[in-house]
Amino acid sequence: MRRARYALAATGAAVGVLLLGGCGDDTSAKPTMPSETPALWNPCDAIDSDLVQDAFGTVAKEEDGTPTQPECRFSPDEKTGAPVVQANYQQFSGGLEAAWDTMGQPKDADVRRPSIPQADDARLVISVVKKQLYVTGFVQNGPLIQTLNVVDPAPYDEDRDIAGTERILTAFSRHAENSLFAQESDN
Repeated sequence: MRRARYALAATGAAVGVLLLGGCGDDTSAKPTMPSETPALWNPCDAIDSDLVQDAFGTVAKEEDGTPTQPECRFSPDEKTGAPVVQANYQQFSGGLEAAWDTMGQPKDADVRRPSIPQADDARLVISVVKKQLYVTGFVQNGPLIQTLNVVDPAPYDEDRDIAGTERILTAFSRHAENSLFAQESDN
């Protein structure tokens, strides 16, 4: 039932645009449809530079991509040694478990299943490559899988970066639940 609600919420906006495009009499000019479909989601809607600074110590301006290619990135000045934080998402009806089976992980990576409130599933992958800490977090809410990548050069703070990643995944999950249910109640 929950996944059906997500599917309705995710497709409601697209169907509404198509239905509105067909309204009107035949003598009026046809509406211009966008050449690229706007994205349904941007992870930057759930986080901001203050939260990223508090979670990771990264002082950086938010970069949120374009309406058709959203990407949330916080890149500090290289001289600071602070982590780079990047977030993205995908919609996958099979869920994180099925997507996970197609992903390759380093053999020495530490893979964890954190408990993220309101999420259907979550994973953390922690590894060190060439003296840099990589923490990647995944959180699933319905068909929405949001991803957070943190790259922290040495000397890194692994405990802070793991806790910060879980904190951001929690913000993503809360925002997804609130936004998708709000869309559902508006329809």
